[in-house]
Amino acid sequence: MKLLLNSRRQRNCTLAFEDGQAIYKITTPFKVTGRVTTILRVVSSAKDEHNDADLDSRLQDKFAHLAEIEWQYIKSSRLRFRGDDIDMGTLFRKFGLGPYGRHRAFTAPDGREYVWKMGMWASEVCPAVNVTAGEINYALFQLYLNDDSIPKKPLIAKYHRPTFNPIGPNKPGYLEISPEGEPILDDIVVTFVIVETYRKERERASR
Repeated sequence: MKLLLNSRRQRNCTLAFEDGQAIYKITTPFKVTGRVTTILRVVSSAKDEHNDADLDSRLQDKFAHLAEIEWQYIKSSRLRFRGDDIDMGTLFRKFGLGPYGRHRAFTAPDGREYVWKMGMWASEVCPAVNVTAGEINYALFQLYLNDDSIPKKPLIAKYHRPTFNPIGPNKPGYLEISPEGEPILDDIVVTFVIVETYRKERERASR
């Protein structure tokens, strides 16, 4: 599964399937301090319960509240998700080290721990180049299942930066989700917004 971002700004974007159907809407109105990010998720289509095609077309682009992130700079930011009010200082377990921060692990509703591993950034990246298409693509984040009983930890999700193509149209950034990651898709999207925000803050501070 691919979720395409229509903007480089992860706190103000839409995530959609390749056919254009929007699945998540993320908005963060501008404020000098105390910004709040709201994440909405598309309401499931009614076609499984009704055979009314018109009703289905009306419902497929309706969105419901999924999560809210209250960003703070002096005290800990907070995440409100699934009825819980979470101190973001306790949301992730940090370990290791990436170019702009430590890797971050979180526990999903299935009781398993997943790790966002920080990849290489624009200033240090070793790109994979498709010579025929002239494409340059950067993989920034990779999400793995953190299970020591599995010899090779399965890749659950990967974030790809927008691509630059000198001989054709540019391509948007996207989240690539494995089938194993689909049951925790909401958790992947919410934690991605947080981790990418932290990553950009560290990148700006290093300039």
